[in-house]
Amino acid sequence: MEIDKEQLKAFLHLQGEQWNTGDHDGFMAAYRAVAPNGFHMEFPVGGPVQSGWQVLEDLWSNYQGKMEVSYPVVAIADNGEFAVIEKVDVAIDGDTHSHHGVHAYVLSDGELLVRYFNESPEPNADAQVTKAFLLHQYDRWNESDRDGFFAAYESFTGDRFDVEFPIGTPPNPGKPTLEHLWQGYQATTRLRHKLVLVTDSNEAAVWVGNEREVDGRPHVNNSIEFYSVRDDGLHIRYFHEGH
Repeated sequence: MEIDKEQLKAFLHLQGEQWNTGDHDGFMAAYRAVAPNGFHMEFPVGGPVQSGWQVLEDLWSNYQGKMEVSYPVVAIADNGEFAVIEKVDVAIDGDTHSHHGVHAYVLSDGELLVRYFNESPEPNADAQVTKAFLLHQYDRWNESDRDGFFAAYESFTGDRFDVEFPIGTPPNPGKPTLEHLWQGYQATTRLRHKLVLVTDSNEAAVWVGNEREVDGRPHVNNSIEFYSVRDDGLHIRYFHEGH
């Protein structure tokens, strides 16, 4: 089943509106239209994958009416995967409290898997090390510290890492890819991490604002980056707005 990017964007915003207005039937119908062959959910990432439409029904029963949602960033790849930043507004004692989360969607053969990234309130040791590495390498990039930037990767993972960009293409060797990105973008682009979530399964999702000047004016292109630390090394996947 082929769905183009504009249809996916329309689906995301429609189901958000239906959630906020309490349109249960429309919400379920929107998901069934996108994924006629089945729904799967990994919540939180690292936990077991739950399957079946009752899973989505339970999500509605447990959370609808307690929060409103919107999607300030949507990044869609060409292979049926897309990533979003979800803004959640919760009313508490008359005040609105907001936070953001990251969702990763995989649409394949009419089946949809949604992965919800949450950070543990008490992250384990591996997750803490991964988060420290991520924050450090962004700092080294922004400080134009090339040696420090590559030393961070060397210390964390050696040469055992790869980068998938664009999404859906074969992963590229990590260090040459970062060398290419450094040469092409470091002098003109600052990386402002807006949200860093590291799960206890040692996967991370990061919302980054890529800041640069275009025709003398400030411009921000958002990316949603995913990092997975496994026995065979570090795997990085970059979703960008407009790609």
